[in-house]
Amino acid sequence: MRPALLCLAALALIACRDSPMEVVEEASESAAQGDLVGVQSRFSVFTVQRLERHWRQNNLPNAEGWSTLASRLTLDGAPVEVVNETIHGEYAVVETKAGTSRRDYFLRKVDGAWRIELGAGPRYRRLAAAAEAQGGDAEKDKE
Repeated sequence: MRPALLCLAALALIACRDSPMEVVEEASESAAQGDLVGVQSRFSVFTVQRLERHWRQNNLPNAEGWSTLASRLTLDGAPVEVVNETIHGEYAVVETKAGTSRRDYFLRKVDGAWRIELGAGPRYRRLAAAAEAQGGDAEKDKE
């Protein structure tokens, strides 16, 4: 019983230390290794349910859907280059570079762990705009 509790505590600490950049790097590395379970674990539960419902409605097996999604996390079978992250509250954006193209991945902190989440982009942008507006107001107050 005690070793199991220690393992759970260690996993909880690891999950708390992850950053958005690390999550995207891990997802991309898992995709490059063909580890679809590893890819899926980097997405929020909400996103996993949403994707799998979409695939089911389109008669696409989950494995095929995850495989297609994993291919977008790589460039010619290699992990994408993670360039930058920006965090606003419980939302973040991670910028990646895949060859000459750039891709943004939006994440949300769920139960203390960062996870890639569909639909997080608009929420992130609202928080970023609010932070920028507050920063602009602070600059006006200084003048």
